[in-house]
Amino acid sequence: MKFNRYLIFYIILGVALVASWTLVGRRAQIAPNVGMHIMSVDQTCQPFRAPCGAYAKDFALVLGLGPDGKALRLVGERLPADARLTLVQFDQDAHELDAPLLQVRPDGYWSIRTDPMATRLRINLASGGEQWVAEFPLVDLTGRPMTGSLLRQES
Repeated sequence: MKFNRYLIFYIILGVALVASWTLVGRRAQIAPNVGMHIMSVDQTCQPFRAPCGAYAKDFALVLGLGPDGKALRLVGERLPADARLTLVQFDQDAHELDAPLLQVRPDGYWSIRTDPMATRLRINLASGGEQWVAEFPLVDLTGRPMTGSLLRQES
């Protein structure tokens, strides 16, 4: 009699586990492939001191200093033909700030002017049906905001 109780308990437990894993598996398959790729950014990225990159499979976004602020360039073997950029900047508390100014320069670079309070710059690059996202730090490795005047003193 005791054996039957254990048998029924384990059968109910097994059916519950199978049902829950089936539901979890179905929910995991619900999310469609939206074509979004997260680009990996250099670990020691400090774009005010030296250019640093965010890497995709066939190209990279390189952020560094230019003559009129931050300069962004798309480099690589197979570049997206109709690249569209959207920029978002965040402050120290992760609040979204106004969109930074973005201008296309004749030499193929994009010129970016960020808010002095910005500590992170997120770049969304869309081409066709795909999208790539990179997030660059605008602070040094100690967490202090990097400013143009600080860079000029050290250079």
